[in-house]
Amino acid sequence: MLEPLGLEIIQRPLTAQERPHKHGVPISKQVEYTLLGKIEAAQRECTAPIVIVADTLVEDPDDALNPMGQPSNRQEALNMLLRLSGRNHRVWSGTAVLSGDVVQSWISSATVSIDSLSDDVLEALIVSESWRGKAGGYDLAGAMGQYAQIINGDEETVLGLCPQTFDYLRSMLE
Repeated sequence: MLEPLGLEIIQRPLTAQERPHKHGVPISKQVEYTLLGKIEAAQRECTAPIVIVADTLVEDPDDALNPMGQPSNRQEALNMLLRLSGRNHRVWSGTAVLSGDVVQSWISSATVSIDSLSDDVLEALIVSESWRGKAGGYDLAGAMGQYAQIINGDEETVLGLCPQTFDYLRSMLE
């Protein structure tokens, strides 16, 4: 997504511990809170001229105040996929671009519809391990792509970056 902008991309995780997610707080606020922690960590750890940090959470379709982050094992991934199967849910992403002392950030959401997933499909998704490192236990650009449709919002949001990021980076490079 970023290569067409002519940027050399160097990806590395921040060493700071990510702020924990909490039940009972709107997901948009949780993404904002986690993003602020990542901004602070990036300001301490990164020396690149442009740094991008992001966070994505899936909103539980049964409880709008319950975040679905990254599953830590197959059972958690399966539980998440079972909750999403045959349902609509919102995906929230926060992105910040740091350049010197300037920080620009956005929060966006999209609504995704997941097909009813058969036992065979669920097993294939779990075995593929495409759930690793993915909020809600799925990757729209990966194995889940054929079973999920965006019904409102932008694909970039579901993939983990706010769409405004690209226009902002283009304006910085002009």
